[in-house]
Amino acid sequence: MTGRKIYLQPRGMLIQAICDLAELQRGKYTFSDSPNGIIHFLVKMYYNRWEFKFTVKDIGQNRSGVELALEGQTKSVGGIINREFALLDSMLTIGAEIDLE
Repeated sequence: MTGRKIYLQPRGMLIQAICDLAELQRGKYTFSDSPNGIIHFLVKMYYNRWEFKFTVKDIGQNRSGVELALEGQTKSVGGIINREFALLDSMLTIGAEIDLE
């Protein structure tokens, strides 16, 4: 299954955030071609194993398209893809203020 999303950030920022995602989840790179925006990594969690295949494309005007293909053992592929995009979204929050009391 594949998911796609458009971000209002430059391609380089998204590639760096995806590399951070791999590190955050203790992923092992299976293929990496950062200059062309292709990053694949394998994540093992409990009894599950997923290979996330990210492709980042520059679509102009400082925007980027991210495509995520998922391969692995799971019943809810859509849920896993949504989770990865939610993690990516949380890492890209720019200029968000935190109110402390």
